[in-house]
Amino acid sequence: MRFWAALLAGKIVAFFCRLFRHPGTSLPGAVALKICPQLLSILAPAYEQVVAVTGTNGKTTTANLIAHILRSSNISAANNYEGANMITGVATALIKDCTLRGKARSQVAILEVDEGSVGKVFPAVKPDLVVVTNYFRDQLDRYSELNHNITLLRRVLTELPKTSLLLNADDPLVVTAGRDQSAVSYYGVKGKQSEDETSDCDIREGKLCPDCGNFLSYHYYHYGQLGDYYCTGCAFKRPLPDFLAYDVKDDHYLEFTLDVRQSKDFCEGCSAVNTLRLGAPMQGFYNIYNVLAASAAAITLGVSQQVITASLMEYIPATGRMERFLYKGRPCTLALIKNPAGLNEVLKTLLRTEGEKALVIAINDLAADGRDVSWLWDAGLEMMNDQSIKKVICSGRRAGDTAVRLKYAGVPRVKLVLEPECRESLEILGLQGAKEYFVLASYTNLSRYANLLEKMGKDVVKGCG
Repeated sequence: MRFWAALLAGKIVAFFCRLFRHPGTSLPGAVALKICPQLLSILAPAYEQVVAVTGTNGKTTTANLIAHILRSSNISAANNYEGANMITGVATALIKDCTLRGKARSQVAILEVDEGSVGKVFPAVKPDLVVVTNYFRDQLDRYSELNHNITLLRRVLTELPKTSLLLNADDPLVVTAGRDQSAVSYYGVKGKQSEDETSDCDIREGKLCPDCGNFLSYHYYHYGQLGDYYCTGCAFKRPLPDFLAYDVKDDHYLEFTLDVRQSKDFCEGCSAVNTLRLGAPMQGFYNIYNVLAASAAAITLGVSQQVITASLMEYIPATGRMERFLYKGRPCTLALIKNPAGLNEVLKTLLRTEGEKALVIAINDLAADGRDVSWLWDAGLEMMNDQSIKKVICSGRRAGDTAVRLKYAGVPRVKLVLEPECRESLEILGLQGAKEYFVLASYTNLSRYANLLEKMGKDVVKGCG
């Protein structure tokens, strides 16, 4: 009885959210779970398969890509596509997808799950497949210790023996999560991609071997701690990827070749039985991992390679995932920033753009953003002391903190503008006359800037340059 009351309440709240144009990505689930805490464990079995995507960066893009590929293969998929990834957001996605009788409308559920919420969500939905992206420091006020999240995931997975794992082989922290599981596949990227292997701007977690405590060495690395690592003190090393990306091209359009491992005799560099060329209208090397993970998951779920190849070319990124607009006659990219590693990769992508640039950095400190903004001091904002950057407008609730950090990063005072309000910051941006504009925003600013850019500018094919 409580379940039916909870489901009805969630449906009613979702209806009024739509009526009053409220995002409604978490509220219906929050109300329903108050009435029936077991709601997820009752709804989830209605799906043929449940796929969960977790990790620090790339969850939203990876989960949405998987859902997009499945739909292109005529497999209906429910997912929390707007990135509401706490247990309330997951519950909302399933409430919206099911009927009043509790029957799922979709065949598969693709659920993005916050790395701190796996302890509540995974035991309830019992995912058939878990995709793990990476682990970086993120919102230290909520997750004070990175190892806590990794330990939590390992503990939860030991209670789910039937769950298959798809792990990022290039992240030593992610690899440790699958040690106690039998059904594990890996994806990774081959070859050195970083031009400055010793860059002070890179955030490298997991420097120590999890087995013996020695410092890890690398044959090559991509960014952060992602790469081909090994330990000189013991046998710990990067596992051989089952899904290997190489020959990467990263401009306004991502391309790479994918080798699918067909047997245990497969080796990097040998002739693969299954090879395909993939591309997606996205920017940033870090998105290679998202496209790779989604493609690997789709192959694991039985989607044909032809469908994967075609569907990726038509993908439209979610709000703020390197979303492209036309503003004041100039290309404008909107990107979510929430931790040092993610901000560094966005800045690298920004600096690879030719010509003069101007940007807004909008940092808030609301609960969804993380109250502690000291992570700005760990990010490589020194990269912004670049001649191609004409102006930086600091906005949001913590605009002053951002300006101070940029001052200490060496950005000339004459390039800095302090404007806490979203609309006014965009108006100042539009006066700069740069070749390209960028808006880098924390979570609670993201939708505001997206809405303003759509109203004040002209929406372009999102993701395309």
